[in-house]
Amino acid sequence: RKRCMKLFESAARLILRFKSVRKTQLVTEPVQTVCFFSNTALGDTIFNTPVFRVFRQNFPHVRTVALLNPSTAPLFKTDPNIDEILLYDGKKGGFLRALSQLKKIKPDVIFILHSNEPQATPLAVLSGAKYVFKLPNAGNKFSPFHSNVPEPYGDKRYVVLNRLDQLKFVGIESRDTRLNLYLRDEDFTRVDEMLKSRGARKFIGFQMGASTVSRQWFWQRWQELAEIILERTDASIVLTGSPAERAMTAQLDEELRSSRVIDAAGKFSLREAAALIARLDVLVTPDTGPLHVAAALKTPTIGLFAVASPVNSNPDFDENIHKFIKKPRTCSPCVGKNCKFQECMLQIGADEVWEMLKEMI
Repeated sequence: RKRCMKLFESAARLILRFKSVRKTQLVTEPVQTVCFFSNTALGDTIFNTPVFRVFRQNFPHVRTVALLNPSTAPLFKTDPNIDEILLYDGKKGGFLRALSQLKKIKPDVIFILHSNEPQATPLAVLSGAKYVFKLPNAGNKFSPFHSNVPEPYGDKRYVVLNRLDQLKFVGIESRDTRLNLYLRDEDFTRVDEMLKSRGARKFIGFQMGASTVSRQWFWQRWQELAEIILERTDASIVLTGSPAERAMTAQLDEELRSSRVIDAAGKFSLREAAALIARLDVLVTPDTGPLHVAAALKTPTIGLFAVASPVNSNPDFDENIHKFIKKPRTCSPCVGKNCKFQECMLQIGADEVWEMLKEMI
C-alpha cells in the first residue's frame, strides 16, 4: 500500500510541474466560488464549522462549497453556511471523480482545511483554482503549489484558531471559535421516543471509544464510574458510539445488568446520534469526535486527556460546562497516536471523574 501511495505521489508531482497557482498572502480580487476541503474525520470537520460561518458572515454572496467525506457529510447538509457539498473519501480510487466535480464548480479559491496528502494539493491544483491555501504547509512536499508561503501554525492553542487563520488570506481576522451543528426536529424523533420510554430525570453519556487506543479510558474505569452513578443517583447512563464500538458498549451493558443503562451505540443514524448527544445532561468522553459534537450542541462535557492535549482539543468557549481532567504522559519517548496501550489514561480514576460529574448534574 505504501508503495502504491509513493507511485501516486510521484505521478502527481510530475503532473503538477506543468501547473501553477497564483502566489499571494492576500486575495484582493472579487471571487465567485470558494471551496473548503475537509474530508477526514468527524471532529476535524466540526472544527471547521466556525470557518464556514465566519466566511459567510464576511462574504454572504460568494458561493461556498465544501468537499466532505461521505461518511460524515450528512451531519453538515443543513449547515446554512454551505451552499453545496461534494463528496470525496480521500482515497486515490475516487480522485478522478472528485476532480471532475471540482472542475464543474470552477472554484476561484480552495482552502485545504483538513485533507490528506498526496491527494489534497494535486486535487486542488488540477481543479483549475486560481488560489490554493493550506496551513500548516511548512515541510509539506506540495508547498510549492500553494499560493501562500510555507508556514507552520501554533500547537499550544485551540486547534480551531489555526483553522480560522486560513481566512486571513481573504482579509478576515477572527477568533470566533464556537462550533456549530444544525439539526432538525426529525433528527430528534426516535431519540426522544427512546429516552421518554426510560422515564429518567437525568441522562449521563459514556463515550467509550476513541480514534486511537491510547486515547481510550480503560474499560474497568468505565464500569467503576457506572457503578458509582447507579448507586448514588437515579440517573440513567447512555452508552454512545458508532457501530464499530458496539462490542465494548455491549460488554459494559452485560456486566452492569441494569435497566438504567441504555446501550445506544450504533443504533441511530449519524444525525440522530448527534441528536442523542444534544439531549444528554453531560457526556463523559476522551478526546474524540463526540466531544466536539457535544460542544457544538452545547451539551456539558467532561473530557479525559493524557496523550492528547486539552489546550488543543477541549473547547475554549463555554468553559463553565466543558470540564476536563488531564494527566501527564507516562512513557518516554511518547509515541502518541501510535501507542497501543492505555497506561497514561489509567491515571484517571473513577472517583476523580465522579467528583467533577456530581457538581455538573
